[in-house]
Amino acid sequence: MDKNMMKPTIVLTIICLVAAAALAGTYQFTKPMIDAINERMAAEARMTVLPTADGFEPVDTELQDGVIEVYKATNGAGVVVTSGFKGFGGLVTVMTGFDADGVITGVAVTDASDETPGLGSKATLPSYTDQFVGATAIQFNDASGDGTRIDGVSGATYTSTAVFTAVNAAIAQFAELGGAL
Repeated sequence: MDKNMMKPTIVLTIICLVAAAALAGTYQFTKPMIDAINERMAAEARMTVLPTADGFEPVDTELQDGVIEVYKATNGAGVVVTSGFKGFGGLVTVMTGFDADGVITGVAVTDASDETPGLGSKATLPSYTDQFVGATAIQFNDASGDGTRIDGVSGATYTSTAVFTAVNAAIAQFAELGGAL
């Protein structure tokens, strides 16, 4: 290899190594702060869907398909189940709060960032998620069976189905727990 070609190659390699080290250092420095922010946001979302709780602790249990985590209220007010299913663009993550009797107290879509803006995002709004509040069992659109009828969002079929399926998985997880702990 020619000496004139070696020098730029070495300089570029050093620049890449320094940039990679700086990026790794920044990641290691900011990761604890990002984790703390994410945990605080998750705790706030749990309080939103189960407002009578005074705090939460994780529940060690076998998780149903699609369920990500289960937290119980420290004062026995109920349980919050986080679940997720594929929407149009990716995973739609939903927190569902249950009181001690298994009645849904709130539903919050915590991540639908890959869904189509303006369409899929309609299934994340209270006008859709509030349909679940007060239910103990749900059915989608015109399906026959027991449970509160949940209407899908026109133009956001994949996302509203993902939210519905996530809440249904949360209901199954609550039943599997045998109720509030």
